[in-house]
Amino acid sequence: MEWTDDYNRIVCELFAEQVRRGNRPNTHLNTLGYTEVSGRFYQMTGIELSKTQIKNKWDRLKNDWSIWQKLLRNPTGTGWDNTRGVINMDNEWWKKMKVDVPGSGKFKKKVLQNEDFLREMFGDISNDETDHWNLMSDNPVIPESQKDTENIDGAGEEEEEDNLLHDYTALLIQEQITKVADSAKSFTSKKQAEVVSIKEVMDVVLDCGAQYGSNEHDIATQLFVKKEQRQMFLTLPTREICLNWLTRRYNDKYGN
Repeated sequence: MEWTDDYNRIVCELFAEQVRRGNRPNTHLNTLGYTEVSGRFYQMTGIELSKTQIKNKWDRLKNDWSIWQKLLRNPTGTGWDNTRGVINMDNEWWKKMKVDVPGSGKFKKKVLQNEDFLREMFGDISNDETDHWNLMSDNPVIPESQKDTENIDGAGEEEEEDNLLHDYTALLIQEQITKVADSAKSFTSKKQAEVVSIKEVMDVVLDCGAQYGSNEHDIATQLFVKKEQRQMFLTLPTREICLNWLTRRYNDKYGN
């Protein structure tokens, strides 16, 4: 698969759409998310991607996003060339970055593409422990910006800091638990709402012109025993596209 700029933009837009729909319950898309990206990408480009190809693309994009964020957050500061839209630092800085941030050399002369979509995809995923408090990490670090390091009264400083840290940690743990519970509840509700019966989807099959006894109707009776196939079919926008899709599935299995 040759990922042109256009193909990259399309897949990033589809990934971001699935995140907005709640189909990224953790760090990756769920099965429905992969299926919908594959189907929509095929509709828009005529190229059929496997789940493995989609997951590998997601992982590469996530790695690019992580590298880009580390470059921008570098403690020595990062210059910016507004004319070319790239990071503007000298060769010594880049030499150091290539050691400290493996893979960063690709951004010496080009900007991160589709940054807005990538921010939707990965912006709330903790990549390291320097800027996100991660409950699940082995060594959670509370960001310096969140600590109260100044005792105005000047008395009982150590005890006050201990209390603040304890209260802050307890609050973050409670917020994290609440987010996990809300996410699980939302995901479960969405999955229940997405269950489509065989009868409902077969009514759509007939409506698009696949009559009883036709090749298209026959392949539909085989495909739509699987929930994922039913859900994929119902994303197709027109009767003509639905019928053509069934024809292709029949030809894929039995030949022209």
